[in-house]
Amino acid sequence: MKILHVMAQLPARTGSGVYYRNMIEEFKAYGHTQKALFAMQPGYGWEILGEEDSYPVHFQTEELPFPIAGMSDVMPYEHTVYSEMTDTMLDQWKAAFREKLEEIKKEYEPDLIFAHHLWILTSMVREIFPDTKVIGICHNTDLRQARMNPSIKENHVLDLDRLDFVYAASEEQKKEIEEVYSIPLEKQVAVGGGFNQNIFYPPSKKEYSKKIRLAYCAKIDPSKGIYELVEAYRELGLEDTSLDIIGVPQEEENRKRITKAIEGDDSIRLYNVKNQVALGDELRTKDIFLMPSYYEGLGLMAIESLACGLYVVTTEIEALMSLLGDGIKDSGVIEYVPLPRIYDVDKPYDEDLPLFKERLKEAILRQVEKVRRQEAFPEEVAKEIKTHSWQGLVGKMNDFIESL
Repeated sequence: MKILHVMAQLPARTGSGVYYRNMIEEFKAYGHTQKALFAMQPGYGWEILGEEDSYPVHFQTEELPFPIAGMSDVMPYEHTVYSEMTDTMLDQWKAAFREKLEEIKKEYEPDLIFAHHLWILTSMVREIFPDTKVIGICHNTDLRQARMNPSIKENHVLDLDRLDFVYAASEEQKKEIEEVYSIPLEKQVAVGGGFNQNIFYPPSKKEYSKKIRLAYCAKIDPSKGIYELVEAYRELGLEDTSLDIIGVPQEEENRKRITKAIEGDDSIRLYNVKNQVALGDELRTKDIFLMPSYYEGLGLMAIESLACGLYVVTTEIEALMSLLGDGIKDSGVIEYVPLPRIYDVDKPYDEDLPLFKERLKEAILRQVEKVRRQEAFPEEVAKEIKTHSWQGLVGKMNDFIESL
């Protein structure tokens, strides 16, 4: 089968970028011909497919004199915010991607297109390839953009109900996709998310140190609950713990705020890792992973951390809870913290934060106690987590497309 993978973002550094790369890598095992369309800008490379199979759209050029447009308003690389794009910028953006899509149509004629994000580019794919099977892939940030920018959705995101199928992260997300884009439930398949089993795996032998090592890895942004996490951690005042914050704040406001938040506490470190491989190596040196986010499509980092043998504390993310099920929840390897009331998708009400922080502290303490007792990570849970690897996920995807 001739497959085309399409995404309007950098194929790296974000959840959807990693998803895109891993899909292509794992599909190689099934012998399909694959080509890829994606965004690129100076400072980044691409090595998953050869040059002859790659169709990059280059930003920060004469043709596109601005950075890649990010599906999130906060991105881990230089980017343009969709809501701040002028009509001229949108016209340039669409013209550049249309040119590449028309080129691919002449040179390749794919049998199937995987179009990432239910947004502008997927709409263009449906228009330009009316007779080709197109499966849209929802990453949740597309739903957020549609709610935040209804004028862009109404003017530039058309006919998504004409997609052949949509891969959703969860059963819960399917209902939202139907509501936002009028895509019937019978056209949607809940596939969850996958982790790279070659990167995220447990250490051969768990090594304990004098300090119980807590870790956070996500954007340094209020929507991720990072500032409430730091406050909760500092209020606990545990002498036998450390907190590593893995990530680099992109905005000046966040740089100043996180620096001030951790100031004076030598047990907290802020640093970054260069890639996913380094992140896997880093996680294997930790004990507990913390994800206090107010909004996640799936919460894949929690699954990756479980795959590395860490205990996890996270907010009640419906898709994650549904995917992992009660068995893993009841095992105690993961603690779910009730969310505060939320407005504008990912903003908590201030009056709810004191209770949220108390619950967060209680959950952290429960996991810390397990590490103090050096409780072994349950083998049956480790086996269950492996079923959510990319190998397992793409195997299910391949079975589905072969049945079409």
